[in-house]
Amino acid sequence: MRQGTAFLRKSATVFSVLAWASMVIQTLAGLYMLVFGGEPVPIGDASIPARAASVLVFAGAALNWFLFMFAAKLTQVLLDIHSQVAKAES
Repeated sequence: MRQGTAFLRKSATVFSVLAWASMVIQTLAGLYMLVFGGEPVPIGDASIPARAASVLVFAGAALNWFLFMFAAKLTQVLLDIHSQVAKAES
C-alpha cells in the first residue's frame, strides 16, 4: 500500500513541475510572437496575424497551468483523504 502512495506523491510533484514549466515555455513563446510577429498563423480556414495569435498562446498557458495545478492539488487531497482513512482504521 505504501508503494501506491509514493507514486501518487511523485505524481503530484510532477504535475506541479509540468504546470510551471508549461507556463514559462508558453509565456516565452507568446512574448516572442508578440514582439517579433511573423507570418500569419492558419487557424482552420482563416489566417490571423501572429501578434493576435499570441493572445491565444497566453490563454493556453493559463489553461494548462490551471489544469496541471488542479491535477496536483486533487492528487494531494486524495492522498490526505487516504491518510485520514488509514489513521481512522488503525
